[in-house]
Amino acid sequence: MRENKQESAGDSRRAFIKKGALATGALAVGAGATTTATAAPDEDGVLHGSDYYPDVDFDILTQFGTGTRNDFLEEYDPDGDVFTDPDDWEVFVIRIDIGESEGELGHLMIDVDNDDPDVDPGDSGSMDEIGSFRSRERNLIETEVDL
Repeated sequence: MRENKQESAGDSRRAFIKKGALATGALAVGAGATTTATAAPDEDGVLHGSDYYPDVDFDILTQFGTGTRNDFLEEYDPDGDVFTDPDDWEVFVIRIDIGESEGELGHLMIDVDNDDPDVDPGDSGSMDEIGSFRSRERNLIETEVDL
């Protein structure tokens, strides 16, 4: 009789552990699905050709204020052909992870015409491996950036 009680208790314990493991696995899968569903969408980004490294990560260091942004875009595009409305763009200083300990500094211009990306200093992103010229004369590359 005692043996049946121990056997029954052992079966109950195994069933409890098995159910707990299944619940933990489902929770982990559910958490992964939530993370994927809330991932930030890709943004249209423009970089100088010397700042474009396909499929490379970068960190946002700072964002230009309005006056600095306007001056910067005017310097890149004095005729207003490439950046027709400076208010449609935000400019960020980025550190590009090129394998060196300090990385390389660059500028990232993001088109915010349709939406305002939630980008803060300290955020990370990556450049798409496919880019196209936004302006050959000014060596400006347009690509998707994942923030």
